[in-house]
Amino acid sequence: MKYLNPYTILGALGVAALLLILTLLLGFGSPATQAGGINMQLAAITIIPGPTSTPKITATPTYDPAQGTPTPQTGEIALNGYVQITGTKGEGLRLRETPGLSGEHLFLGFDSEIFQVVDGPEEADGYIWWYILAPYDNTRIGWAVSDFLEAVTSP
Repeated sequence: MKYLNPYTILGALGVAALLLILTLLLGFGSPATQAGGINMQLAAITIIPGPTSTPKITATPTYDPAQGTPTPQTGEIALNGYVQITGTKGEGLRLRETPGLSGEHLFLGFDSEIFQVVDGPEEADGYIWWYILAPYDNTRIGWAVSDFLEAVTSP
């Protein structure tokens, strides 16, 4: 008990009181409290518009004698052409490893996303399937149902 004498207790209370007074004086003198109590900064918000639809093909079909068949009709999906995912109502289109509903789901394609047709058509489970590739990412490739694809001009 030699450390808990009256002088030690009064000294500790004095130091505590001095620290409290300094804290109050410095705290109330800051610019944040003088301007209303809270120092706030405004945030800059950038609004990015949603994607728009790509224009539909307007070219007329022509006959290519080297191939012996006419070019695809306007709006028809064809090999090496481009398609846009449409009509999923924001839910996206599942692209699969193999044509058919039992094919493993690889990834989700979204409305207005553009792909190049690299294979197909294949018929499976009552649907027509096309093998499509994202021109900007070679890992985004898979089979898609033609019901949710629309032919578009080359991007």
